[in-house]
Amino acid sequence: MPETDVTSTVATPPHAADRLLVEDLLRGDAGAWQTFVDRYGRLVRSRVADVAHSFGRAGDDSAIDDATAEVFAALLGNNAAVLRAFQGRSSLGTYVAVIATRSATRGFSRRRIAVGSPGQLLDLDLAVDQGVTDPSQRAIRREQNHRLHVLLERLPEKQREIVERFHLHAASYTEISQSLQIPIGSIGPTLRRAEAKLRQWMEEENL
Repeated sequence: MPETDVTSTVATPPHAADRLLVEDLLRGDAGAWQTFVDRYGRLVRSRVADVAHSFGRAGDDSAIDDATAEVFAALLGNNAAVLRAFQGRSSLGTYVAVIATRSATRGFSRRRIAVGSPGQLLDLDLAVDQGVTDPSQRAIRREQNHRLHVLLERLPEKQREIVERFHLHAASYTEISQSLQIPIGSIGPTLRRAEAKLRQWMEEENL
């Protein structure tokens, strides 16, 4: 009776090649990083572009490029903790796609209304004390945000609802369209009109 070739019956672990690539990345192999970018760079940008579209930023190539770079930074940040968490339960492509979608969603969710000179920003955010330690600055920030929410009440109901969902609740255009039962194409123009009014009122009140 012929002997069985034991090596031929040993199953290859799922996504073994992906796990080897990640191990090379964690060792700091420059060639592995280039392979990773070549293999998944288009996938990452595609997922970021999809998220940008859901937030009404489909044509904003600069924002998409920035968000794509943030995905790769997230993969390497904190001692490459995200890559270290890959266990091969799914393909590396699937894993990277999920990370890209989550990172881009967080990035596009951070929305601010620009007021006055470039770089002067006022958050539409209820967490007014975040990152502010000086008591006087906290008091000013609280008053500014109080006045901003008062101004919000001056907007027509539909504009106010869109602004609140987009800026306060980080809802995408798709989510706003579904929750308010309005065409997705009307959200951008309505949002811009509302923001223009808020900027004007805030400038008049020197906020």
